[in-house]
Amino acid sequence: MGILEELMKEYMLTQEDIDFALERAKGILLGYAMEHKAFRVLMSLDFKDVKFVDKPTHDFEAVKDDEKYYIEVKATRKSPTKEYSAFKLAMIASLDGIHATLVMKPEPKLFITEEILSEPKRILFRFFKELYKKDYDGLRALLSDEKAVEVLSQYRRVLQQYKISLDEVMNYQERLL
Repeated sequence: MGILEELMKEYMLTQEDIDFALERAKGILLGYAMEHKAFRVLMSLDFKDVKFVDKPTHDFEAVKDDEKYYIEVKATRKSPTKEYSAFKLAMIASLDGIHATLVMKPEPKLFITEEILSEPKRILFRFFKELYKKDYDGLRALLSDEKAVEVLSQYRRVLQQYKISLDEVMNYQERLL
């Protein structure tokens, strides 16, 4: 007996009840189905030690070529990183490894997340990455670019959340010289 038939019998549900529930849960079902499919895709791409995780920053952890990967699965036709908030990017930057985005539609394709971010998000990501690594040369190079400083000034809320004031961002360049 299948799962749906079992539910119908045990709870005396009609086909209409089940159809209603499936329609309401379609997104959830799709998400889990895509994660299951993504597991197989990662294995076919020669990833090892592939593990499901439930983190705000990624869905899988895996190893390939002795590098640790943190992989987010996206089952959308939209830009895969469009919904990555500034706060999520700050969390992703703190990960000790490579963050990748596995796009499942129209066919599975793996991207290094940093490479597909919009320019402002890439600047913010790079700022946090350099900050977490304490790479002062990298910060100096980033903050010597006026456009990067301007972009960072637009992310006040996330910088404040991480206890970095705009004055600190603007003064990093002076302190690093």
